[in-house]
Amino acid sequence: MVGPALWKRGFVVSMVDVDIPKVLHQTWKDNQLPEAFSDCVASWKANHPDWEYRLWTDVDNRRLVAEHYSWFLETYDTYPKPIQRADAVRYFILHKYGGVYVDLDFLSCKPIDPLLSGRRCVLGVEPPNHCRHWGVPELVCNALMATVPEHPFMETVIRRLAEFADRAERKEQVLSSTGPLMLARVYEDFPDKDSMDVLSHQYFYPLTVHQAADFRLTGKIEVDCSGCFAIHLFHGTWWKPSWWDRQRRVVSAVATAARSCTRIARHLAPASRRRAPINKC
Repeated sequence: MVGPALWKRGFVVSMVDVDIPKVLHQTWKDNQLPEAFSDCVASWKANHPDWEYRLWTDVDNRRLVAEHYSWFLETYDTYPKPIQRADAVRYFILHKYGGVYVDLDFLSCKPIDPLLSGRRCVLGVEPPNHCRHWGVPELVCNALMATVPEHPFMETVIRRLAEFADRAERKEQVLSSTGPLMLARVYEDFPDKDSMDVLSHQYFYPLTVHQAADFRLTGKIEVDCSGCFAIHLFHGTWWKPSWWDRQRRVVSAVATAARSCTRIARHLAPASRRRAPINKC
């Protein structure tokens, strides 16, 4: 829940020589976080002991929009999917208060302070495979964002949200209405890119969605993450229940079945055929 200290302070600041506030923002429908995210949340608190931590609930989120961005409330309330409201409100939180917004399925590897020092707005792009899949040069992700309050980019994002929501063909599409595809489009059009830093995938997004699914199943990472400040695990709670995990389990089951079939075929093959020499080129 949003604590009183945050509301009392209000983060009323000047835009001159402002640092990104040391506040970690996360959202969930209520105060009862799923156990699956406990390690990730703990990693941020452990690596940022002098930062404030704020968990925003659905009630907090709607109150923020109603009290400070009432012009957007109708759009906010009429999003067909809860994830669209969860996506949208993070931009308003950062616009109002600044700080670092981070998804619950993000693992902190080390303090993020050095990376943010001297910067006013920091985002990251997803792996090249994701960019190719969606046909965009840079897939700017909204799972981890850091900014000073009222940064012009966040102002642009919240103003354009209604535009993307009004496009009927996009309204049911989460990524295009409130997620990374929307954010990438706004960034592409944003004229003052020098006022922000969009970092390569190695900083926050070293794993593809498939590699992240493998990690969740096996606990093993086959990618060098030594230079990462954080790792997005692409848990996708808004996807159809564990969609990627189901796909990976299917692939694993098929591979296991294929290996079994191969062993059976070898066992049933005539001895002369099994012992036939291999011709080398």
